[in-house]
Amino acid sequence: MNNLSNVKYIKYQIVAFLFCFTLVIFRLLNVSVYDTSRARADLNGDGYSDINTISSAKYFNDSGFINTAFLPVHDYYPELKQTNAYTHYPAIPNVLCGFYTYIFNSYKEPLLRIIPALLSILFFFFIFKVIKTITQSNIAALCGGLVLVLANYYIAWADNLHQHLYGEFLKWIYFYLLYNYYIKNKSWTYFIPMLLIMVLEVNISFEQPVFLGILTLGFSIIFRKKVFSYETISAASFVIIGFGLHILQNAVYFNSLPMAIDDMKSAFMLRTVGVEITVQKSEAEFGIKTIFEIPFNWFNRMERFYLFPGWAILIIGIIALKDLRKTNKELYQIIWAVFFASIGWSILMAQHGYVHSFTNKHFSIFYALLSAISIPVFYENFKNSITQKNKRNIAFYTLLSLYVLVMFITQQAIPYYYQYSIGYK
Repeated sequence: MNNLSNVKYIKYQIVAFLFCFTLVIFRLLNVSVYDTSRARADLNGDGYSDINTISSAKYFNDSGFINTAFLPVHDYYPELKQTNAYTHYPAIPNVLCGFYTYIFNSYKEPLLRIIPALLSILFFFFIFKVIKTITQSNIAALCGGLVLVLANYYIAWADNLHQHLYGEFLKWIYFYLLYNYYIKNKSWTYFIPMLLIMVLEVNISFEQPVFLGILTLGFSIIFRKKVFSYETISAASFVIIGFGLHILQNAVYFNSLPMAIDDMKSAFMLRTVGVEITVQKSEAEFGIKTIFEIPFNWFNRMERFYLFPGWAILIIGIIALKDLRKTNKELYQIIWAVFFASIGWSILMAQHGYVHSFTNKHFSIFYALLSAISIPVFYENFKNSITQKNKRNIAFYTLLSLYVLVMFITQQAIPYYYQYSIGYK
């Protein structure tokens, strides 16, 4: 597959952006989390968390931030005069949404989604920038970027009010900075913004810091040949600082540090094995049998989250990685580091990862990089098979292409280009 000129590369990005953002704006204006359809449910936008974010914003607007120590407030109904502060999750997205109600002087959902949607424009183009920086190829960057932005990963989440957009954008920024830090041999001061991102990420969601911590360890092993380095120790320290800020926030709310610690222990047990210590929860208990389903969930969910289906990218990825190991060992190692970072949450917080299919977002960077190197190889191999009249290979690549096409139509085009966007009723 010949490389693209910079002019064509930019044109393709702009066309893709106009198409995707049109769908995003249509969803922003027409698809509400309060509708009973699946248009924003779970994998299609985590509407449950968005409802809780709007609930928090209403409470903050009515009663201010101090009463709950800036903690989220779920199920807020002013007429009931009750406050259900949620201590198990970081508060930054909820606080931001509270500020949006002040900015727009409104609780209307489309207005609250404007700032996240505008932020997603920057995120859209930044994805392509990161992939191109690492692969040094317009074709690779286009392949790696399009499998994300033309799919659920971007279209259904670009105007998200909860943690997904903020957390993913900062995750990609951290990855970009970390890559440049090692490749360009930057001084230790260049690492400081990454540490600040780590603190922010902990207070946006507990999910991303797990990814970033494992990623930092992987890069340290690749470039420093060390487990314990300035980078890994400082990153771990700032995760602790960020988490400590959340514990302090809870302690202020409970007016007790021991209660805050016990409360987070309870949350940890719930998200690992599905057992709550202090109160009854409807979450299913997570057992040994379920563990064996996790790897299958990774690839099954990819088919509903990204443009190129998970099992197809696994097949062509194995083929491409064999060649990459010989031609670009550094990129090969980085892709594996990103993979291990991607599976970190579903191992450390297995119950949460199993229950919530949207946690497949953690594979986004891995998926983009693997697609960037695999899809051009897939195209070249298919073309060569036809040229050489290799019937076995032609049959293999034809069947694989049909599988990709069917999954694209049923899992991406119909739901996100029509059913949950312009065709939504």
